[in-house]
This record gives sequence, C-alpha cells and structure tokens, in this order.
Amino acid sequence: MKLQKLSILLASVLILVPHILEARQAQTMTFDASTSLILQEFTALLAIEEDEIRVRLQMSRSDNESGEDRLETGDVILMMNGKRATDIETLRSIYEGIEDSEEIKIGVRRGEERFIMSAKKGDVPEGHGNRQVMSFETDVEGVAPVMAPELGSVLLDREEKIAIERILEPLLPDALKSENIQGYFITSLNGNTYESAQDLVNALSEIEVGDEISLELEKDGDEKSITFSKAEPRGNFSISTGN
Repeated sequence: MKLQKLSILLASVLILVPHILEARQAQTMTFDASTSLILQEFTALLAIEEDEIRVRLQMSRSDNESGEDRLETGDVILMMNGKRATDIETLRSIYEGIEDSEEIKIGVRRGEERFIMSAKKGDVPEGHGNRQVMSFETDVEGVAPVMAPELGSVLLDREEKIAIERILEPLLPDALKSENIQGYFITSLNGNTYESAQDLVNALSEIEVGDEISLELEKDGDEKSITFSKAEPRGNFSISTGN
C-alpha cells in the first residue's frame, strides 16, 4: 500500500501549561507547515498574522530572561540574515540555507522599536529540549488520523477498529506513562463502543476533568483494562498530512 506521511506539530506544550491551569480550560491553536515555522534557536513559533510574520508562541520557560534576550509573543519578524521576508515560505527558505553553527540574525519589530537578535543555527537554549515537530508514516491510505489529547495519542481507523497509532510523549497523561499502549486497539470507552476514532475522541472531549476514563484494549489476543481520571489538558497540537 502507499505510505502516507503524517506531520505533527506540538504547539508549545510546555509554555501553555501554566496558562491552561490558570484558565482551567484549553486554548485552541492550530498551525501547519505552510503557515508556521518553529525557530528552535529562539524558542519561538512564528505564523502569519495580519499579513506579517509574528511570534505566536514564545516557548521559553526561563523567568530569568529579559525581553531583550528573547522574542516575545506579538513581535514581528522583518528579515533574516539581511534578507527581507514577508511570508513563511520565504523565511523558511532563508533559514534552511543557513549552515549549522552559522549565525542567524533576525530583524525584529516590537511596537515602535526595531532591533537585531542573533543565535547560532542548531543551538537550542538549555532546558528547552528538541524541536517539537514529529513525523511518521502509516500504510493506511485515505484515512485521516485523529488526535486524542486525553490519551496523549494519535488514533487511526484501521481494519474497522480504532488503533492507537502513535504516542505523543509530551502530552501523555501520567496514568498512562507506565502502560505500553501503542499499537493496541480500543475496544471500549467507559463501557461504550464506537465506530470511528473521531466518534471516540468526541466522547472523550465530553468527559469532565476529574471524571473517570475506563479503556478496554486489545492487541494480538492480549487484553488490557486501564482506568484513570481525566487530567487537565497539557496543550494543543495539530496534524497535517501529505503524500
């Protein structure tokens, strides 16, 4: 069968956590590769807004950094290494043309102020981890994967069953970290069966935080029963598909 490539973009899981816990609800932000770019060296996610390239998410977790040392949400990116960019495609092309360890210089507008920030290509500030972009392939053609934040997983309709196709470690609930559930089929949720992954995800979204989630899983004759309480959301993410 034809392999279908899937790309997952985690939308700043770590930086959203305190805001989500404070607001007690998830903030929905969806980006894809054509309209957004993660600059890991500046711990920022850029996207087009009002026909300008703006910082939509600042992924820095250090409270010791001043605004002069890092990009801030709302900053406008004007150029990179002396080349003007007004769209993500152009900026990505400039970025990809810079060799590892070479200096990246970006022109930034913040309010009425304009300044230059720089970093070395490939350097990630300590404590910020790797790029939050992942990709994988599946042999199921023409079927869209479905995101299940409550399970920290990507679900897929496979062989008329609902498969746990991929685990997203940063979003995985603590209660599931000791369980090896990738590749298992979900046979029931809270005693109910569902015809599609989307139907099951819709049911998960209706469960209140703190209420019980009970899963029945099966894989090659091995059955599992897992029960845990629905946790506060850890962030949001989007998925794009390509051939």
